[in-house]
Amino acid sequence: MANDKTTKSGTPKKSATNTDISTGVASELQAINDRDFLQETVLGLFEAIGRNKGIVASVVGVLIFGGLGVIGWDMIKDRKERSAQEELYSVEKDYNSKREKFEQAKFAELSGQFDAKKMDELFKAGTAVKASGDIAKDYGSSIADLENFANKHSGTTAGAQAALLAADTLMSYNQAEKAGQVLEASVQKTRASSLVGVLTRMANGNAWAQAGKCDVAIRSWEEVLSSKDFAFLHGEAALRSGLCLEKSGDKAKAIEMYRKASSESERSSASQTAKTLLRALELGT
Repeated sequence: MANDKTTKSGTPKKSATNTDISTGVASELQAINDRDFLQETVLGLFEAIGRNKGIVASVVGVLIFGGLGVIGWDMIKDRKERSAQEELYSVEKDYNSKREKFEQAKFAELSGQFDAKKMDELFKAGTAVKASGDIAKDYGSSIADLENFANKHSGTTAGAQAALLAADTLMSYNQAEKAGQVLEASVQKTRASSLVGVLTRMANGNAWAQAGKCDVAIRSWEEVLSSKDFAFLHGEAALRSGLCLEKSGDKAKAIEMYRKASSESERSSASQTAKTLLRALELGT
């Protein structure tokens, strides 16, 4: 029997070369921060809540009959969070104002909706501003303000929000290692079983992967994979872990992660990407 694989038409099928595979992995890692899984995350969250109505009802019952001590503690936490959110608004306001103008300019250029004359009008009006590529020049003290806020309010949702905003911007300016450092405090002070905790760990993994430190990134994604409450993120975490493992040369573990990502959800982009990478890796071995 011939060893060469053929298509249905009888034409020999070309095996993926090591160069093709490496290029595919490199491009996926390069675009790792741009993968759009927010919609899948939100849908998964609603599905999780729907599946656990009984648990939600039980928790409500515990809160009702749990005594004044529990209620008092919740009020303190709520007051702390509310205070932090109010403070975040003023810190975030300047940052959002600047980022919105940069995003407007980027959207206008990419969409091709405006001609050169219209673009000039937007720039002159200050509605759109083209980023210089220098984070200090573009954002002034806004990023440092977010970092300081995140450290001051680590352990709160507001603190994690500030860290995520600062880290996302730092990564877009090729400062991935600093982004990972900014997120570390939030990772340490939040639980992987909470939504803000699991999203912070996903972002932390992205930052360290972009910085070329896959061992640190994989540890962060492993916490996501171990969180039973947010299983809808497991496919994405497994895919990203597989990419880092393959880049590091551990093909056996990469294949294991790609298989895990492939089995999570047939509809997800993570599953489809993992299947493609798995086929390429298996053909190349």
